[in-house]
Amino acid sequence: MNKLYVKHSVGAKLRRFSPWIYANEIDSSKEEFGSGEVVAVFSKKDGFLGTAYVNPKCAIFGRMLCFGKEEIGKKFFHNRIKRAILKRQSLLQKTNAVRLIHSEADFLPGLIVDCYGDSLCVQINTAGMENFRELILNTLKHLLNPSWIVEKSDENSRAIEGLESNNGTLFGEANRSFVLEENGLNFLVDIEDAQKTGFYLDQRRNRAICASYIKTEDRVLDLCCNAGGFGIYALKSGAKECVFVDVSQSAIEQAKANLQSNNLVSESLHVGDVFTFLKEQKYKNRFDFVVIDPPSFAKTKEQSIGAKRGFKHLLMESARAVKDGGLVALFSCSFHVGKKELLEIAMEVSHDLKIQFVLEEEMMQDSDHPCLINASASFYLNGLLLRVEK
Repeated sequence: MNKLYVKHSVGAKLRRFSPWIYANEIDSSKEEFGSGEVVAVFSKKDGFLGTAYVNPKCAIFGRMLCFGKEEIGKKFFHNRIKRAILKRQSLLQKTNAVRLIHSEADFLPGLIVDCYGDSLCVQINTAGMENFRELILNTLKHLLNPSWIVEKSDENSRAIEGLESNNGTLFGEANRSFVLEENGLNFLVDIEDAQKTGFYLDQRRNRAICASYIKTEDRVLDLCCNAGGFGIYALKSGAKECVFVDVSQSAIEQAKANLQSNNLVSESLHVGDVFTFLKEQKYKNRFDFVVIDPPSFAKTKEQSIGAKRGFKHLLMESARAVKDGGLVALFSCSFHVGKKELLEIAMEVSHDLKIQFVLEEEMMQDSDHPCLINASASFYLNGLLLRVEK
């Protein structure tokens, strides 16, 4: 096995189980290593630090696989995948769709696996995981006996890694009409054509939290509603009305289908940009609850400034639209706009509109999307539930 030497200062970071090695942190020549190659990590002072795979094409040069001496092969992947599955068993008693493997947080960086019943949706996003593709798929088949495996890898991530897109059915026959069961509600999922890996499973806990605040006769506005999850929870909890808004026609069609699947009714489903919608409608003091759950505005640190402006605008318009004493749920699925930034945005809006926000709940991704405390980027989903005092 080839040896990768890192700078002395990086040794302390790796001893704290930090999972990434950046290109400017290595003390070896990049040209020594192949794309996705597994290497032993050393520093000249501290000696052996663990095992990683590397990619000379990327700013994240190395991703740690283990911090001890383990052979990276069949037994390694069997044990890691089995352990990740076992950690989700209690959740699988409550729903038939969960994330089984969550990249670094399950110590398999670059690999994501969601299960929908007996179907699996996988993302293989790095060259290191790509080199173990067949071993990973065979292990999943052995442990889970799936009827179908579809790949929906992140094309942007694979491009950065120097990999071609490889999406589509890998095994079995496509399941185009899966019924996801969650907290007594049903959601129809076309796994192959839906956004991300099928459904926003990471918001499961937060949908339930928000629904617990709904009162009979409440009016709700669900912005960037996607398949309608938050609004449908609200209607099921007794809301009188829910207005659904999303820029995607297919998302609104999915929301309509999910309303019907749960014997719920809404006459207010709108296809359009939420910024334009709020500007045109000029809602004021109409709603009891507004949900703001946009797609990632900031995929990079450089995009965070514009993203924060977008969040501020949405929160200002939502604060105007909600009644005195009403609630606004504000979510960010970008690590670059985290809890700290959301609180700062809320304080700015509070000042500009001369209103007060009371923080009722802090929210994050559900437990099948675990956070690794040594990897701050794994804390990617943050939400604030704010009571508006005018």
